[in-house]
Amino acid sequence: MLEQLRLLVRLQATDKTLFDLSQERDTIPARLAELTRGEEALSAELAREQAQLDELLKRRGALEEIADNIRARLRRAENRLMGSKTPKEYQAANAEIDDNKDALKDNDNQLLEMMELVESLEGKVGGLKQRLKELSAVSKKERTQLEKRYHSLESEVGRLETKRSKLTGGVDPKLMKDYDFIRQARDGIAIAPVSEGACNVCHMGIPPQQFNELQRMDKIMTCPSCRRLIYWADAPDFAEAE
Repeated sequence: MLEQLRLLVRLQATDKTLFDLSQERDTIPARLAELTRGEEALSAELAREQAQLDELLKRRGALEEIADNIRARLRRAENRLMGSKTPKEYQAANAEIDDNKDALKDNDNQLLEMMELVESLEGKVGGLKQRLKELSAVSKKERTQLEKRYHSLESEVGRLETKRSKLTGGVDPKLMKDYDFIRQARDGIAIAPVSEGACNVCHMGIPPQQFNELQRMDKIMTCPSCRRLIYWADAPDFAEAE
């Protein structure tokens, strides 16, 4: 029975490590997905702002083209004014000059507002590009570390699963069934050491008569409080070997 207890203690240690490593491993894909979502969200924001900037640049270009056309008309009107031969021609050319000057002033006001918007949006787009560059660099580094850690954990989990299989092969089937049932029902801890007369997991005292029986190490017993399998951890010949 002592050998069975030793196997269970080693199995419990293996299961605990296996659980912890599996938990860590299983969080990695979610973190990788989170990194991807962060980059995608920032990329989408950049794309939206860039599209808006492109539209403003297009509108600014159209206003600049209108300004060029107005100036061309203005020059032609001024030439006609200079070459007018009658009062009527003079008045018509002068009126056209005034209209073009008003149109140019209105267009220049719109162009000025557009240039201010473009400048502001260019700053925002530039900032987003820098943020995305920095985020991508940080994400790439973390992703490399996470992927490396994931493969390392996969390897270690595989090794421990093989070790667990060998350990369970030496445990009595009925005892193994009890162990697995208790482990699932008690937060992964199925066997507890008893030291100085108390269960080291639930910290409740073991009745004196039961503790005396436990020290004989000739049968498997359970804690009357937490119902876990128990063993006398202070036994001189008991070794919790891995």
